[in-house]
Amino acid sequence: MRNTALIAATHLAAKGTKVFPCREDKTPACTHGFKDASADQAEVYKLWSRDPGPLIGVPTGEKFVVLDLDFKHADAQHWCHNANLPVTRTHVTRSGGRHLFFKPHPAIKNTASKIARGVDTRGRGGYIIWWPAAGLQVMHAGWLSEVPDFIVRALKPSETIPHNVTPLSSARHVVGRHGDARVRGILNTAASAREGERNNTVFWCACRIGDMIAAGEIPADGCAINALADVALGIGLSRREVGLTINSALRQA
Repeated sequence: MRNTALIAATHLAAKGTKVFPCREDKTPACTHGFKDASADQAEVYKLWSRDPGPLIGVPTGEKFVVLDLDFKHADAQHWCHNANLPVTRTHVTRSGGRHLFFKPHPAIKNTASKIARGVDTRGRGGYIIWWPAAGLQVMHAGWLSEVPDFIVRALKPSETIPHNVTPLSSARHVVGRHGDARVRGILNTAASAREGERNNTVFWCACRIGDMIAAGEIPADGCAINALADVALGIGLSRREVGLTINSALRQA
């Protein structure tokens, strides 16, 4: 197993990809973790000789960023199905999830379930396991797309919608009453949707709110949905569009 990982690691290093050894539980086997990563083949041999590991870690942020989808969570499955993601390099993970690779972007940090439960991001200062070296499938190997704008917006600090400054009374109510940062972030994503993306964005936001209600994370009193409807009207959707889009999303939640 070690030899298999080492051979794959040296091949990656030969292509300019920095690598470091990881244990079976995906934690770094070397002392300084991803900071020990190297694309120098001689150094890679030293790393595996000193701290052997059956898995290969690859730092993120410099050459690519990664969207990590854990399909053990229904939220991640729903999000992936509805997000209209672009074709890009994709690795199947050991748990059956997906690593989606995108071109580097300064807004992509290391987050856990900030976009949706089971949807993580890996940027500078993070790393992923290179699952193809363990024999798992690679899809769209020749593609590396830009990070979609809606993902960047979803990761913006929730404070971009102030706690107490909004023209939408129901949005103010749900944010003030429940103080829920995720709801506030969802509303902000909807409010910043560009023309041509508004219906898809509101649909995505309604799915996330529906998931949160189903999980018991926020009350099923309609406040969050009403707030989203107000935001959707505020960005220019008609009442008919808002009703159809939100109801369609909630039927899938």
